[in-house]
Amino acid sequence: MSSQICIKTDKSLQQLTTEIREIFSLPPFMEDSFAGAPYYQFDMLGMQVLVHWVEEEDRAPEVMDHAYSLDMQMSFTEHELDTDTMEYLLQPYYAQLLTFHLGVETAWCEKQKVGSHWQVRYCYYCKNPKWNKDILYGEAGWEPAVKAKTPSSWRLMRHIL
Repeated sequence: MSSQICIKTDKSLQQLTTEIREIFSLPPFMEDSFAGAPYYQFDMLGMQVLVHWVEEEDRAPEVMDHAYSLDMQMSFTEHELDTDTMEYLLQPYYAQLLTFHLGVETAWCEKQKVGSHWQVRYCYYCKNPKWNKDILYGEAGWEPAVKAKTPSSWRLMRHIL
């Protein structure tokens, strides 16, 4: 399983990747291209992290305006850890972290099984323009630094053949 965080920003792919590397203290990235589209890859602690631009026809309708993607995939397989659960639980954390530090909008795909089918919806985050770092949690006027927007509606997951 891999995790995907969709990113909406006016920044270039290289600028976005450089800022992500700085935030997460990642090693230098490798630039490569697949089918003519550039992507940046980090390898760290048994995990591959890819940052790339997503073709419009490959985007889900709910994230049509989120042109970039940060994909994370565990690269070790011989173990007894439930990496699917770990990756799934990391999505909202990393989405909020990117939103806070980079000032970008992010979205991640939440999944749930209903009977024999899977449903998906996208959860969105944006930086709160009213956030004040000088007001501490619990004080009058405190607001969170990152706001969760209303998630999309649940829909059946489309299968790719």
